[in-house]
Amino acid sequence: MPQQDWEYRREIALPFRLQLSGAGELICEEILRLLPGRRLVCRARQDDALVLVKLFLGQDRLQEAAQDARGVKAMMAAGINTPPLRREARVAEKGYPVLLFDFIPGARSFRQRWTEAKEEQRTKLLKALLSLVARQHQAGLRQRDFHLNNFLLDAQDRLYAIDGGDLLVGARPLAEKKSLANLGMLFGHLPQTALLNTPQILAGYFKNRGWSDSPRLFRRISRAANAFRHRRARRISRKGFRDCSEFVVRRKDNLRICQRRDFPVAVLDEWLQSTGLAPRATEAILKPGNSQTVWLCHIGGAEVVVKRYNLKNRLHALRRAFTRSRASKSWENALSLRAYHIDTPAPLAMIEERRFGLRQRAWLITARAKGMGADKYIPEHQGNAALVRLAATVRAFGQNGLVHGDMKATNFIVDDQGVEVIDLDSMHRPWTAPARRARIYRDRQRFLQNWEAGLRRRFARLLGRGIG
Repeated sequence: MPQQDWEYRREIALPFRLQLSGAGELICEEILRLLPGRRLVCRARQDDALVLVKLFLGQDRLQEAAQDARGVKAMMAAGINTPPLRREARVAEKGYPVLLFDFIPGARSFRQRWTEAKEEQRTKLLKALLSLVARQHQAGLRQRDFHLNNFLLDAQDRLYAIDGGDLLVGARPLAEKKSLANLGMLFGHLPQTALLNTPQILAGYFKNRGWSDSPRLFRRISRAANAFRHRRARRISRKGFRDCSEFVVRRKDNLRICQRRDFPVAVLDEWLQSTGLAPRATEAILKPGNSQTVWLCHIGGAEVVVKRYNLKNRLHALRRAFTRSRASKSWENALSLRAYHIDTPAPLAMIEERRFGLRQRAWLITARAKGMGADKYIPEHQGNAALVRLAATVRAFGQNGLVHGDMKATNFIVDDQGVEVIDLDSMHRPWTAPARRARIYRDRQRFLQNWEAGLRRRFARLLGRGIG
């Protein structure tokens, strides 16, 4: 029987039919998650019922399907809210294992719901999540790789745990050490302030586990969360340099290109061919200069900002040939900031020019930042809310041990909704605590220099301490 495109391709023609051995036919209507050649999750119709289908394709498919089913059955037995497992089946003639679940209409992941929620709603959501996790831990269930997309909320904000394959199933309640490490992993996915500003949020978890509320336990969870957040930032940033579900890495002529997969290759190639990576006469130059040129343009109908890192002279070109490009550093740092929940214009592509393996010029393409530079916005909007938002962004760098390297006001783009940070090629996280404190202090002093005396005093009060 010939291979079907759902067995190996990223682009799958919809709808497609799956014939199950002894369990009828499925019509798959929407792809919800896809790892080509490994796993496919889709919304499907069986007779008149909507179902969620998990199709296992990889080399270890039988083991993975059995593990997923075991985890879901353990949650169902413990009374933990999870979409019921309707059936375990196989694809006819292929033998691929399939799990069928009740489909939850209008469901959104916890991560998506958290992102959209106001502050008071976030507290309510986090309390519900900790209550569910406490029940998992009490039932001996532990998330192997805690992921906020492993929890769903329906239209009534009822919370469900999903993905039994990510659960380790034990015979007795989870021990303290493993419980705290798992909670650290949970909070490592959230902004540091989720735990730092509301330590009382853990009281419900401790009560459900029959533990006394303890500052010692809070400190251990906080340390585990910070360590996990840094590891996650490194992992996210490294993904941007390899071919995966989110990124495309390729070579075209003398160019090395890293780009988001949802920023189409054909669209970028058309722009490359039509412009030669240079600004058109009709496009707005945001920043001319010897070291870099920044301009605003449209690629495939999207308004983007292109930053070209120039070579000033032969000596500069020689030095750059053997060192990492500033575009590469900015690309990596922009990706890593997602783990710290610090906003920056979405990085879309990074391009390096190479000849005989030596680096030359480089380009960074990002979405256009919303709003205006803080140097213009803040003097016009001196209300406390605007200052609090900007100070919170500066403080988040210090709390996470990050050094921006150039905190001038123009590197913060502000509007009524939030703050986006730009110019990230100098951003880093020093290895030692003394170096972090010294350089973060220098960052903050540079930030305060942007403002006249009155604003400087207000920002100094808002920044306080909080250096990680």
